[in-house]
Amino acid sequence: MTGFATVGAVADASLAGREHFCSIRKVPSQATTLGWWADLSMAAGNPKPNYYASSPLVAVALSSYEGIFHGADKFPATKHLAKLGLMTPTAAMVGRYMMLDYLLYYPFVDGDDTDTQSMDNTTVLSRFTDGAGVQVMAVLVAPSTGSGVFTFTYVNQDGVERTSPDQVCATTAANIATIATSQRAVAGMPGGPFLALASGDTGVRSITSAQFSVANGGLISLVLVRPIVDLAIREVNTMAEICSVQHRPMPRVVDGAYLGLICNPSGSIAAGTLAGYANFIWSE
Repeated sequence: MTGFATVGAVADASLAGREHFCSIRKVPSQATTLGWWADLSMAAGNPKPNYYASSPLVAVALSSYEGIFHGADKFPATKHLAKLGLMTPTAAMVGRYMMLDYLLYYPFVDGDDTDTQSMDNTTVLSRFTDGAGVQVMAVLVAPSTGSGVFTFTYVNQDGVERTSPDQVCATTAANIATIATSQRAVAGMPGGPFLALASGDTGVRSITSAQFSVANGGLISLVLVRPIVDLAIREVNTMAEICSVQHRPMPRVVDGAYLGLICNPSGSIAAGTLAGYANFIWSE
């Protein structure tokens, strides 16, 4: 039997040693802008940085051993995030954070190319294969000039190919690790870290192409992610924590998941420090 039916079962798992602890420490060097989302998977520290460096437009899956490490595979048991704590001594890194499962990425979408850029989907989703709840974020891997507009075609949660609405990029230049479409208070932007999907769609199985109608400069990785949990650091030197049993349902962490963090900071994260921990627990 998998999962946890009672709080007592969670306590029994802990007493039986069915838990895994890991530390987190990120020291980003990338300059970012207040209120724009940034991808901390690209930052130095623990876990090691992810640079989205592979063959252009070819789908790639990341290894679970290179992200926030949640332990070895536990099938047929199910693994869950039990606790998460984050803190920073850096005022600019006060803000909102999300832990994501990074499923696939498509590297080096050219922000200067207004032709259709077709993706290679030889590699497919190995988790959340129906696409339900899978979101897309546009992470800059080379600085942009800004003001670009693009659309992308994708296969939705029902297996139907769709074309997205226009995705509006930041109106000014942005640095690497910035989520290109997350500038606040700009008409046409989705208002968060994830790209807008066609009306009625709830997720993405794969991306088939992208096309800029207005050049943005730079290079973008389109990343398929599944949100795990979010929390907010509200002041420096104070740990922000969630305990899943007490504060919310325990989110599941699927075997093979590459876990990473994105943040919505109150300033530039360059030379900042983020420290924390995660604790995972699994059923019998």
